[in-house]
Amino acid sequence: MNTTRRIHLNPQSKGNLGKSFEAEFRTAWLDRLGIAWNGSDLDDRHYTFANRHPQVVRSYELGNGQESKTALLSLFRRVLKDTAPVHIVDTRAQADALITSALEELQVLDVCAEQGVRMTFLLFPTDDTESMMNLGRLFLYAGDRVDYVIVENPAKARGDLFKGSQLEKQLQDFGAKAITLPTVTPTTLLAIEKAEAIAGRGLSFAELSRVEAGHLERLLAGEIQWAMQKMFRQYDAVANLLVPTDFIPKEKTVAKKKAEAQPQPQLNYGE
Repeated sequence: MNTTRRIHLNPQSKGNLGKSFEAEFRTAWLDRLGIAWNGSDLDDRHYTFANRHPQVVRSYELGNGQESKTALLSLFRRVLKDTAPVHIVDTRAQADALITSALEELQVLDVCAEQGVRMTFLLFPTDDTESMMNLGRLFLYAGDRVDYVIVENPAKARGDLFKGSQLEKQLQDFGAKAITLPTVTPTTLLAIEKAEAIAGRGLSFAELSRVEAGHLERLLAGEIQWAMQKMFRQYDAVANLLVPTDFIPKEKTVAKKKAEAQPQPQLNYGE
């Protein structure tokens, strides 16, 4: 299937899964490949995504009931008119029922199919039964009308409730692929919060990784660089689920980008 545009959505109800954390790596990966993207922030309790990318991310007040449907209608009308190859929607916790209801009532997935737009659900499995039931409901609703990327977060899920489950197998049968979030030290995470407080705004991971920007000390910026490179390799491997068909990076392009990202050894023969 030839896909002209992609919409990324993380619709899970449970909070504190690392959804905004993962989105930072994904946007940095898109920037690295030179793929234009826009975003929508539905986390009206924090607006972390919009604060870090104010030029390309618009905030929405999701609300409840009819308010949420109106907000999502506005969002998807804008997204479907958008010309950017990728649109990323970051949602707040406890919003999955509101989102799936709006997708169904507004027939969003049908319209996407008509326009060659493919949606990707980013799913974050955890060790509790409620979360598994939530994942199951999302899968039963969307079926093969969307693609799936399973984001494993070792910092949040240490058991095997999802691993080896029938749900995991069914998702894999539908083409789902898994990526694993790197574990970043609490020291670096706290330093990021402090840096954002000092800057008076949100800071993208791309900004934080640049030592010359001075937001983080060298060792901490280095950890973000390491984490970004680890995620970039995984995104490259699942690119067919994240970007439109014509934007899937070729092997030569990926190899070139990796080479550019690596410091080159310099020989000093003296005078």
